[in-house]
Formats: sequence, structure tokens, C-alpha cells
Amino acid sequence: MGIRVTQNRMYDTMTSQMQKNLSAYMESNEQGSTQKKINRPSDDPAGTYRVLTTRNDIEATDQYQSNVDTAKGWLALTDNVLGTQVTTALTSLKALAEQASTGSYTAANRQQIAFQARQIFGQLLNLSNTQYEGNSIFGGQRYDRSAFTEGLALTSADTAWDTAIKAGDYTIQGAAESSMMVQFTSTGTLDGGPQTFRWSNDGGTSWSTGTTAGRTMTLNGVTVTMNNDMAVTAADVSLGPGSHNGTLVYIRPTAMYQGDDNDPPPTMTVMGGPANLVTSAAGAFGGNVLVRMDSAANLASSGTTVNYSYSTDSGSTWVAATATTNGTNQLRMLVPSGYVDMDATTVAGNTVTAGTQILVHPDRADLKLEIMKDSYISVNNVGKDIFGGYYEGKPALDSSTNLFDMVGEFISYCENNNQEGCQQTLTKIASVQQNVLTQTARVGGLENRVTTASDILSFQKVDQQDRLSYTEDIDLTELLTKLTRQQLTYQTVLQSSSKIMQMSLSSYL
Repeated sequence: MGIRVTQNRMYDTMTSQMQKNLSAYMESNEQGSTQKKINRPSDDPAGTYRVLTTRNDIEATDQYQSNVDTAKGWLALTDNVLGTQVTTALTSLKALAEQASTGSYTAANRQQIAFQARQIFGQLLNLSNTQYEGNSIFGGQRYDRSAFTEGLALTSADTAWDTAIKAGDYTIQGAAESSMMVQFTSTGTLDGGPQTFRWSNDGGTSWSTGTTAGRTMTLNGVTVTMNNDMAVTAADVSLGPGSHNGTLVYIRPTAMYQGDDNDPPPTMTVMGGPANLVTSAAGAFGGNVLVRMDSAANLASSGTTVNYSYSTDSGSTWVAATATTNGTNQLRMLVPSGYVDMDATTVAGNTVTAGTQILVHPDRADLKLEIMKDSYISVNNVGKDIFGGYYEGKPALDSSTNLFDMVGEFISYCENNNQEGCQQTLTKIASVQQNVLTQTARVGGLENRVTTASDILSFQKVDQQDRLSYTEDIDLTELLTKLTRQQLTYQTVLQSSSKIMQMSLSSYL
């Protein structure tokens, strides 16, 4: 039995076919105008996902490349400062030290050398404060300020004084345009004083006298206070100034480091806790750690479970943990990569209240940039580890590698006609140069890493763009062929449909 095809059904079928062909034709036209195979998610859901994923990958690569460009700028500038300018300055200083160490040089000759040495000191100070895009490259994460500022420090050939000076057991305030030589003219101790001294700021040509006030001596606007009692020996002033003639102290220039460092221990801050609570921490902390007491705890008790929580994201999320008291008024709380200790010995009732928070802030000077996924590089520098000087009241480096202290001492030796001191400077320069060379080599290694990362990112970017283009870009040749075929198909459907739709019952009479 045949199936009767009604006129309405024929019309519906023809209309559907025309709309289908027209829709395909218009879709191809849209692809031709946008040059994209995918113009909306419905065109290709799986392809849309690949496109979005690849675009995210490209954006990440662009950010990595931007970080690489920044790192290149930081490191190239650092390399130039250390490898060229500081090295050149040290070479010039070595030549001056060789001259000043010559026995035939007079006090006037060494004064002239001292003038040149001060120029080099100023040059080195400027170099240590070099900035990249307004950020100090030698200040650690405190890059919004100068890494170094000029200051004063002490030098002495006396063993006890030298030990105290290297330990930073003194304070010095004031400023001086030239170094000062201080000779004690009495024998005894500072606490057993007052002790008399004389001082000169013109190399011993003229002298002024002074008297200690306890452990403090004041001279020409400069005040020096020793933290501990110090023995002094009277100099034989008839012999003239000399490094081994009584207790001799030089007040000379240095540089004070104002940046931060990577040295332990971390900084501890107690918030909302009882008075006199003592805290400390140790570990390889990668960032700030916040510890919160979830219950009150009497640290004098033994075997009591203490509930606490810690956070590594500034309190956004917390991880619960427990610790147990041991009856010593001390409590150790484990945190990621380390621990936090509390001591409630001097706390009222030996009790730490609930809600007490302790912020562990490790002194991290590294300014790290992500140059590839999960690959970071530090672009800044801890200036005190390169230039030395003073940091937190004491020499930042050993005397043999402390650049600023070495230059400051050399200036004082020259200004005070101390040939022996100049010879000591000459022996230190090699160690200082080696330290600078080591730091320069480290920077060079970082530059190589950045260059490698840049090359990899360039290839990676091309691959990602190719993948994106393969997924969403049209093939013009293929599209033109497709459009031609669809156009012919649509025209054929129109022509055949028009003939069929013109037919009626009269056509069969």
C-alpha cells in the first residue's frame, strides 16, 4: 500500500530543507566574516573548551614573558653595577692603597689619596642605591627606599676594643666631614673614670681634649657610647699618633644598610594576648604564619591538651591543631615548616587566653618573579651581603669582605697618615673583590636562567597560538569550497521547490 504525500507535507518538507540549507549557508558566511570556526559555544562545545583553555595558557605565558622582561631589566642592571662599575671602583681603590702603603709617601700625599678615596666611597654609595624603575635593586623587599645611607663607625687596633666594635657593642651619633683620631691620655676603665682623651680631625696637626662621661665621649658633635666597660691605656703623645701607641680609636665613615635580609629569627607579633608573653619561632617559613589560641591554656599545668589553629593566608582559612602542656610554662605548637614557642613564665597565672594571636613574619628579602609555571627567580639583592657596611648596629659582613667598612677604614688611615693601616687595607681588597665577583657570578647564573626561560616561553607561545588557530580559525580554501557547494545546493533547492510549489490540480487536467 502506497503512502499518500499530502500537499501540506510537501510544503513543510521543502520549507524545512530551504531553512536548513540557508542556515548552513549563513553559518559559513559568518565564519567567513569572523575568520573563526567557533563563534558561539553551541558551534562546538568541545572546541570551545579547548579554545578557552588555550587562551588561558596564552595569557599565563604572556604574564611569564612580562615577568621575564622585568627580570632581565633588574639582572642586567645589577650585572652592570657589580661586574663593571663596582669592579672598576675597586680597581681604582687598590691602586690608591698601593700608593698609600709606600713608605716614601708623606702625610700630605695620603691626604690627597684620602680625598680620592672619599670620591670612590661616594661613588660606591650611589651604586649601592641604584634603582630600577624607581625600585632599589639592593634593598631586598624594602625597594621603596635607598638601600644604604652614610653613617659613622669605629675602628681600633686594640684587641678588646676591636672585639667590641665588631660585635656592635656601641652606639654612635652625629656626623663628621672628616675622620677623627682619638687617643686616650689616661689609663684605667671607662666605668672607673672619668678618663681623659685627645682627638684630631686633621690627621694629628691639631688636637682637642675631652673627658669621658661614664662610657660616653663627645667630640665635635659626635657622641660615642660603649655598651660595656672598656679598659684604656694612655698614649705617649710625644711619639705622635700610631696604631700601637696606647688605646687608639678612629671615627670614620661607613654605610648603614636600610633594607631587609634573610637572616633568622623571624619577627614575632602578639595580638590580643596577655602581657609579658614571650614568643619565638624557628623553621623554613615560606611566608607569614598566623597562630590563634582556640582555648585558654594554663602552661604551668602538665598533660593538658591545648587547642589552636594556624593560617598561612592571613586568616582566610584555618587549620585546627593541638599541643600538650608539660608543666614548664612553655608550649610548642607545630606549624607548616616549623614551630612556634610560647613562654608564660612571667604571665599572670601562667595562662594564655583564648583568642590570642601570634604573627610569625620571616624576614624574607627575596623579590621573586614567576618566570615559568611554578618556577621562580629572585631578581633583587640583599645589599648588606654584597657591600657590607653596618646593619642593626653591627658590621654586616666579616671585616675581610666588608666593602664599605674597608673603604671607610682606608679613608681614616690616609687622613691620619697611618701607613700600617693602609697596608692592611691592601690585603683586604682582594677578599672584597672576590666577594663582589662571587655575587656577580650569581647574578650571571640568574641571567642565564632567565634567558633560557625566555627562549622556552617563545616556543611555547608559538605552539599555543598554533593550537588555538587550529581549533578556532577557518581554512579559507576549505571554506570557499564549502560556500560554493552550499550556494549551489541552496539555489537548486529554491529552483526545484518553486516548480513544485507552482503545481496544482489544474496541472493534471
